[in-house]
Amino acid sequence: MQGQGRGGGRGAGAGSGRGGGMGSGGFCICPKCGERFPHQRGVPCLEERCRDCGVALVREGSAHHKEIQQRRDSKREA
Repeated sequence: MQGQGRGGGRGAGAGSGRGGGMGSGGFCICPKCGERFPHQRGVPCLEERCRDCGVALVREGSAHHKEIQQRRDSKREA
């Protein structure tokens, strides 16, 4: 029988590590020019750069991508 652990029981659970567990497919997108590149398994999009403008890429459908889209939409409405 094991004793009581010392942790607070606040583990984040599966898939909460870096990268958000989005899987191996999908695309990386340039937030500046919108160019799409196939995502490479094991390489975070944020570590890749756009071939056209040199900006760090974001994963399509990620929180970063959605935030960029919201900012663009709000600028269009203004």
